[in-house]
Amino acid sequence: MAALWDTTHARLDLYHQIATGQAKTSFRNAQVAMGAGFLLLVVFACIAVWASTTAVAIVAGGLGAVSAALAGYVAKTFIRSQEASATHLRSYFDQPLELSRYLAAERLVADGDLTQEQRGEILSALVQAMVAGPQPPAPPQSVVVASVPGQQGA
Repeated sequence: MAALWDTTHARLDLYHQIATGQAKTSFRNAQVAMGAGFLLLVVFACIAVWASTTAVAIVAGGLGAVSAALAGYVAKTFIRSQEASATHLRSYFDQPLELSRYLAAERLVADGDLTQEQRGEILSALVQAMVAGPQPPAPPQSVVVASVPGQQGA
């Protein structure tokens, strides 16, 4: 049992290292892409301002806009990757909470004054919940505040 415990914790530590490494790399790459896009935008804007002809100014301005848009797209992609890594990290840290809930439910069933049939039903529901895994949190609901006629809002 001790070897299994050590192996499980080693795997969890490796998973944590991988997820944090991916999050850091994605965030750094997003920052680099945003910085490069801003730098290219400034460079092309300067070229457009100091251009000797209108055609050069238009081309430089267009290139600046395109490079900034491309950098924004690349940065957005890296940010999504970082968000996915953060979601994986959240599930990593939620796992002990899930386990404590299952253990508490198991203790309640074991200590409860239940018939064999009741215990079987509860354990079946508990196993089904464990197999299904955690449910994502419900999206926040917007609150609509109705105004009362004759009253003014703040």
